[in-house]
Amino acid sequence: MPAFPVPFIALLITTALAAMVFGGWLGAYAVRRWQAPLRNAWLRVRRFIAIPGRGSRGDGSLAEDLEAAIVRDELFLVHQPKMRARTDDVEAVETLVRWRHATRGLIGPNDFIGLAEERGEIRRITEWVICQTIVEQRSLAACGHALTFNVNISARVLADRDFAEWALATVREASGPIGFEITETAMIADPEGALRNIHLFADAGIKIAIDDYGAGLSSLAYLKQLPAHELKIDRMFISSLSSSHRDPLLVRSTIDLAHALDMEVTAEGVDSPAALALLKVMGCDVIQGFLIATPMPLGELRAFLDARANTGSDGIPLGFNWLRRAGDRK
Repeated sequence: MPAFPVPFIALLITTALAAMVFGGWLGAYAVRRWQAPLRNAWLRVRRFIAIPGRGSRGDGSLAEDLEAAIVRDELFLVHQPKMRARTDDVEAVETLVRWRHATRGLIGPNDFIGLAEERGEIRRITEWVICQTIVEQRSLAACGHALTFNVNISARVLADRDFAEWALATVREASGPIGFEITETAMIADPEGALRNIHLFADAGIKIAIDDYGAGLSSLAYLKQLPAHELKIDRMFISSLSSSHRDPLLVRSTIDLAHALDMEVTAEGVDSPAALALLKVMGCDVIQGFLIATPMPLGELRAFLDARANTGSDGIPLGFNWLRRAGDRK
């Protein structure tokens, strides 16, 4: 083997290292630059194909029915009340979409939201939800119940500039406050675009809630950047609040952190009086869960609110349930 001079070897190593660094930078830039466009293009293609072997998401006929669900008036809204811990007043609801299929009956959100995201239908559904929410909010206000309505925004549309402009123009027509709930993972695909739109929403007076906090990355960096008004602790930490040693510590520290960042805290999945009592002691601001009420259509929501107004919240026993669908979870 021929002997190479030391300077030549050093030059070779330096060149190789430079190539590695440049290649890594170029690869990272390519991912940032083309990830979102390629994903959107792939979603458009997926609208016209069905991928078998993936359960309901691969059901081509269900996907075709989903595209026509809005036209057929098969989608409807349910609203889950959110009770303020200190006063027991219901000041807001979380609005959720449901699908009552003409032949298959009620299809759960876990079975069609992911499908809508994969097939590129989620923006159309989200726009329908926002428009219908404004209609139902106005109807409820006319009955004497002016509430904030919170709508979930999919990660697939959060960074979409066209959607943001449409949402801003549409929400201006609302009769009361509208809030957007986003998950932690919504920031991953296109953080710059998502953060830009979130600031646009917040500047326009739309309250931003970070949903399912703790179930995803729980990044403190995102908490620092997001102009959020509300932090929602995921139900996985609330369900074992009275039986676990660690969960109370995590919940209490999260409440203190959120308050330090000028955010209110909502506990999701509150199903027991013991959990409610602990959360009140910890200083949690808002309670949401089956202990208060399950998600309900507008008519049942009005009856629920009328009953509370006529008898007072103390006159309604915990677990007061206008809905018989105990399994109708968010």
